[in-house]
Amino acid sequence: MHPDTAIFDMDGLLIDSEPLWYEAAKEVLQGLGQTMDEKAYASTVGLRTSEFIEHWFRLYGIDMGLAGAAEKDITDRVIGMVRERGTLMPGVNGIIDLLKSHGFKIGLATSSPLELVDAVLERTGLTGRFAALHSAEHLPYGKPHPQVYLDCARSLGSQPTRCVCFEDSFNGMIAAKAARMKCVVVPHPDTLERPVWHAADLTLASLGDFSPSHLSAL
Repeated sequence: MHPDTAIFDMDGLLIDSEPLWYEAAKEVLQGLGQTMDEKAYASTVGLRTSEFIEHWFRLYGIDMGLAGAAEKDITDRVIGMVRERGTLMPGVNGIIDLLKSHGFKIGLATSSPLELVDAVLERTGLTGRFAALHSAEHLPYGKPHPQVYLDCARSLGSQPTRCVCFEDSFNGMIAAKAARMKCVVVPHPDTLERPVWHAADLTLASLGDFSPSHLSAL
């Protein structure tokens, strides 16, 4: 069954925001007396901020009573940085144009809050490019649970088996495959050769590398 719908993740795929999330998380954790390196941060990419906080607070033995304030602090810092210096990833507009020229419905499904989605779309000029926007912020479970992808497909009037998702994280890839959707991953360059990406239908170094031949192969 040929796909007719494309659903995009946001952070690290459409906008180069993972360094901003790392910067914000590192600063907030430092304020609580803890340190985090990039390798440790990368292990939780794709989780919601609340789940990220819960994981690291439990690991570091930080009082969970401080979790809500830390989550808001991280999110507010990232929104501010996106508005000031968020950068669109290469190939984003090109791939959306290509998919739309082939009649695809286009959606966005993210673990990030809708307040950040609005900031990203405004900063990058992507406002109006997606027919459906969904956040896992208030869902019972975030990625790697598939619900945010299933909800986005439902809003678009699409069958999950006719959707192709574009992701950059392991947790996002698992969510897409659990939803019974095809998945194209564009990992961080440092992780491109990792065997975990073999679970995806296609692995690319950049969205700009996606071509009509890739579309036909899917």
